[in-house]
Amino acid sequence: MLEQEIKDIWSNSSRTAKISIDTSQLVEELNTKVTTIQKKIRIRDNTEIYASVIGILIFGYLSYEIPFPITKAACALSIIWFVFVIFKFRKSKIQNTKSNLHLSLTEQLEQQKVTMKLQLDLLDSATYWYTIPPFIINLIFIFGLENPSDYNWTNRIAENILPLSMNLKIGTIIGLAMFYALTFWLNKRAIIKEIKPLLNNIKTVEQQIKNE
Repeated sequence: MLEQEIKDIWSNSSRTAKISIDTSQLVEELNTKVTTIQKKIRIRDNTEIYASVIGILIFGYLSYEIPFPITKAACALSIIWFVFVIFKFRKSKIQNTKSNLHLSLTEQLEQQKVTMKLQLDLLDSATYWYTIPPFIINLIFIFGLENPSDYNWTNRIAENILPLSMNLKIGTIIGLAMFYALTFWLNKRAIIKEIKPLLNNIKTVEQQIKNE
């Protein structure tokens, strides 16, 4: 009887040790994935903020230079939208914090889960604030372009860049539609390929810890 009890204790201790090793490996792999994605998010956030600042400067100049009233209004809307984008990605930067090592492992996992859920919501809602609004604003900008001679306006650089003819307007709109469709697809792909699998990994580690 004593021999069997010793065997059971040894067997249970071996299983416990194996579970601990498996959990440690899972946590290490998870931290690597989280660190990688958080780095990507930081690069994305900084890029979007810098691009928005440049966008504000460009459309500020166009608003001053272009005489067409509707296009001027579109420039103003673009500036407002860029300010909103800066706000969204600055908020994302604040939320995308590194794990606090002073927290327990369970608390760190919960923090990581909250951070990834916020990123999921950001990407999932991007259609409504990152693709549709600027596409509509660009449509207003393009269709607001009129004949420069009607306003006695001459600017060779602007005339060479702006889609003033109807054919150029249609071509530009098609190009923009393709660009924003690609942006939509990339956001959804990031959710499916990166954010959701990472959330599942976090839940797996949490469940493993509960089972120990």
